[in-house]
Amino acid sequence: MKADKWKLTGVTTAGKGLLDRDVEFPKGPEDTISALRWSPAANHLAAASWDGRVYIYDATNSTSTDSIKGVAAIAIGAPVLDCDFSKDGTLALGAGADKKIHIMDLASATTTTLEGHDAPVRSARFVEVPSTNAPIVASGSWDKTVRYWDQRQQRPVGTLTVPERVYAMDADGPLLAIATADNHMQLVDLRANPLEVWRSLESPLKYQTTSASVCPGGTRWAIGGIDGRAAAQVSDEKDKSLDNLQFKCHRKPSPTKSNQTDVYHVNAVCFSPAHEDVLATAGGDGTFNVWDVRTRCRLRSFPPAGGPVTAIAFSRDGMSLAYAVGYDWAKGYLHNKEGGVRKIVVRVFGEGLK
Repeated sequence: MKADKWKLTGVTTAGKGLLDRDVEFPKGPEDTISALRWSPAANHLAAASWDGRVYIYDATNSTSTDSIKGVAAIAIGAPVLDCDFSKDGTLALGAGADKKIHIMDLASATTTTLEGHDAPVRSARFVEVPSTNAPIVASGSWDKTVRYWDQRQQRPVGTLTVPERVYAMDADGPLLAIATADNHMQLVDLRANPLEVWRSLESPLKYQTTSASVCPGGTRWAIGGIDGRAAAQVSDEKDKSLDNLQFKCHRKPSPTKSNQTDVYHVNAVCFSPAHEDVLATAGGDGTFNVWDVRTRCRLRSFPPAGGPVTAIAFSRDGMSLAYAVGYDWAKGYLHNKEGGVRKIVVRVFGEGLK
């Protein structure tokens, strides 16, 4: 069966999920939210914003807006394009358009700045490199490099040169997946050699990649693109237990032109840390969906959120999904209207997803 002809079964909408609820976060970011990441060790959420900060929230008690607390902010002073937590949740980072990575120790509120890139840092992740005994950060930049950092040192401990600018990147377990501007994917096996591309392949999407995600354990990766499509692929081409697939997701009939479909950017894709088969996609159409990529079914479909959904992130137990609403720059800066909708919301799944 072709992926474009998936039969969407088991679909529920926002109003039908048993005990599902949305809770809006306190007012925080003053510009577009470019990335959301939950801590692997606590119910803390990081939000990277174009206003030059990474906001850290404690959502342990997320029953209401007042119960969610802001606990820290990393002030960078330039647009922040990505964020992440260390595996133990004690460190948070922001990847900046200032060409730097900023890392905060959340206990002491002290910040370390890592410099070495020659262009904005598009993405950064804490990664597991077995040959080291310290937390390592991998940063992907528009300078066509991925650099590895031990934060105890001011210079990178290793550099991987890739063919083009890094447009999206994610990691889990042994896999680092890098989407580059030449419409290729560069896969790195962190256990074997972090400084060498393990597999280089043409992107399954025809147009520009906007986002990437790696499933728990690194057996599969997914990407979203500007043409309203997403794709999920196996990491090891010898693995016959999983299928490669691509599908249309953020498209809808034009309200003004008959027989025409409006296509929206897939602004974010995100695997659930609790379910290697569960993938969420978010789009410029203001909606987000949750998919089962093994059975090729859409598990949940939600109504428009009031503006483009720019970022999404599953909580560590997979029972909550945070999403950010704001301007996604798809139409350029002239359409970025002052006073537009800008918010972070967490949806708690009362009946689970699987």
